[in-house]
Amino acid sequence: ARSTTGALRERHPPVSGPSERTPAPAQRPPGLWDPAHRWVLVGVTCLITVVAMEAMAVSTVMPIVEDDLGDIWLYGWAFSAFYLGDLIGIVLGGRAADRVKPVLPLLVGVAVFTIGLLIGGFAPSMWVLVLGRGLQGVGAGVVPAVAYVCVARGFPASIHPKVFAVMSTAWVVPSLISPLLASAVAVTIGWRWVFLGLVPVMGVVV
Repeated sequence: ARSTTGALRERHPPVSGPSERTPAPAQRPPGLWDPAHRWVLVGVTCLITVVAMEAMAVSTVMPIVEDDLGDIWLYGWAFSAFYLGDLIGIVLGGRAADRVKPVLPLLVGVAVFTIGLLIGGFAPSMWVLVLGRGLQGVGAGVVPAVAYVCVARGFPASIHPKVFAVMSTAWVVPSLISPLLASAVAVTIGWRWVFLGLVPVMGVVV
């Protein structure tokens, strides 16, 4: 009986189950534009683009601003205040994003940046413009710092290089078009709209 059973097993080997015959289909690797994080990428990239456009546009129109407001000895502070504020914003934004949900410091950074735009656009003197530039710098520091935290938490590590590559275009494109656009705005409708014109844009992006 045992030899007969062995012979049957040799002639008719046991059929493997479905899991043994075909391997499970491999999961599709996460993509850059998957619905789960597509709008996060679009949102942070647009915010950084607006910040970069303002930062690069102001250097184009500052000679016109100085002719209008005077106080040439404060000319350099219009840039120094922005970069000092930017440094402060990076530190504050990074610390806040570690303690609370990133959306809260991001919204605060956008609000501070927008207030700085309004102060700069309506500035009656160079002193006020420098104050507005400082607030713009704080907001401009918070937004990218929190954006990188959003990338670290919301995107798979395998696509981080692609995400950072897309975000880097937020600085490349403004460097090409901001000076020309700012000079056109300053000549046609006034330098104040280099600041004020970005306020509705920030509202749309947020």
